[in-house]
Amino acid sequence: IVHYTDRPLAPGTTVHGIIDWERRFDHMQQHTGEHIMSGIIHRHYGYENVGFHLGADNILIDFDGPLTWEELMVLEQEANAAIWKNMPIQVTYPDEEELKNLEFRSKKELSGLVRIVEVPECDICACCGTHVTRTGEVGMIKCTSLENRKGGVRITLLCGGRAYRDYCRQSEQNADISHLLAAKIYETADAVRALQKADGEKSRQINALTQRYLAQKAETLPVGEYLVID
Repeated sequence: IVHYTDRPLAPGTTVHGIIDWERRFDHMQQHTGEHIMSGIIHRHYGYENVGFHLGADNILIDFDGPLTWEELMVLEQEANAAIWKNMPIQVTYPDEEELKNLEFRSKKELSGLVRIVEVPECDICACCGTHVTRTGEVGMIKCTSLENRKGGVRITLLCGGRAYRDYCRQSEQNADISHLLAAKIYETADAVRALQKADGEKSRQINALTQRYLAQKAETLPVGEYLVID
């Protein structure tokens, strides 16, 4: 770990460092949520997490096997049930013999002091990242997209504060749409479909009337003249 300072420090100087707690806790929520989802998917389907990106807006996880959106929603429910149980997350440093006999996700050839992070009923994995102390601190997990990728799938998800803020934003958007369409808050999609249907019917009527008009206009023209439409 390297710390950069704004001025030189004399050897032996005692300093007081302050963690950017809002950013750190956000990363702890996202990372622990990733453990929970990856572990549950591995336990049910045997898929490995082959790609992980913690971005400023969301998390991307690549798995080496197929999933449908319906299957993912069932897994998401299980992940949130684990959060609501508020189970303690355990961190251990097994010795070489214990590590050799330990079953954990993405098991690789590791030596020396290995940090094992276990989320009860969900996941056990070698990891050096930051995590919350209990599953309840993750708050919630929400998967927002699923796309096929290289024989597997890429999942986008939000955890904790990010999931809450996303819900608030979508709720505000839906409330605005509800007001504009004069529809109940949970009936906006039906209102949009009705609007699309009405718009499609209007387009068909306009097209039919246009065809009738052109046909009538053409009948009034002398033979050999052309109807120019601007």
